[in-house]
Amino acid sequence: MRHTSAKLNRLAVGTSLFLIGCALFFPEFLSKLTLPILLLSVFVIGIPHGAIDHIMATELYGLKSSLKDHLLFYTSYLFIMLIIAVLWVFTPIAGMILFLLISIYHFGQADMEDFLEKRAPSYLWYTLRGFLIIGLIVFSDPTVTYPIIAEAVRMDPAGFEQMMPNAFISVVTLLLTYTAFMLWGVFQNHFQQNLRFAADSFLLAALILTAGPLIGFAVYFALWHSIGHVNEMKEFFESKKKSLSFSEFYKKATPFTLVSLLGLVILYGINQFLQLEGQFITLMFILISVLTLPHLFIADKMYREV
Repeated sequence: MRHTSAKLNRLAVGTSLFLIGCALFFPEFLSKLTLPILLLSVFVIGIPHGAIDHIMATELYGLKSSLKDHLLFYTSYLFIMLIIAVLWVFTPIAGMILFLLISIYHFGQADMEDFLEKRAPSYLWYTLRGFLIIGLIVFSDPTVTYPIIAEAVRMDPAGFEQMMPNAFISVVTLLLTYTAFMLWGVFQNHFQQNLRFAADSFLLAALILTAGPLIGFAVYFALWHSIGHVNEMKEFFESKKKSLSFSEFYKKATPFTLVSLLGLVILYGINQFLQLEGQFITLMFILISVLTLPHLFIADKMYREV
């Protein structure tokens, strides 16, 4: 697994295997868990993991406690969020494309940082890993994902489905391509632990393909990406001779988490005012996309310094 913490690895593996088992033997039970698991992953750990970016920025960019530095950070951060929000409102297809590209890079970078040797072509592996995650989520069950995406970009679901490639062929192509590059990477000594990387990739793919795209995304977003990022921030602060326990993290993250939830309410209000007929899950993904780009800049800076 990708985490440096054995406890986090056991949590991710145990949860994934449990949900894969439910998908194989108790699919009706699992379907009832989909929405609760998705909401828990996003609002308990997913959104909070980016809610201390202002504190991270202070360390990463050497910001002072002056009003000028605070205004500079918050203005820049909110301006980027505003640009993404405007894209979604006026050109939703551009908003979706940007969101997918950002997610591919951000997820790929976060996952591969602990796997890659220094001589490995990092950007290639960021892209490959990100494409695997996003591609499997999008194509693993188009009956679930296509309506959500079509609604987000304000297209007719039937027309959107017709313009998309065959989902089965796309999944097979993704898996074969990723596996081929993974074998090449093993022979080129790109990975720190070949078996751990292969097992991690296999488990993640199996989770998304068996448990479905929503639960697959929820577990990945919470137990691979977000909690891993929190642990990396903890290690970053420790390298600066400072502490950041999980309780301290949640205390510091609470104000901006509440602001994010307020943002969801505002998005819902805009949606209702413009009569876009958006559903809650679609709006939730739009909120995540609005928060992701400014967060990416902070995370990228952290990974370059660690």
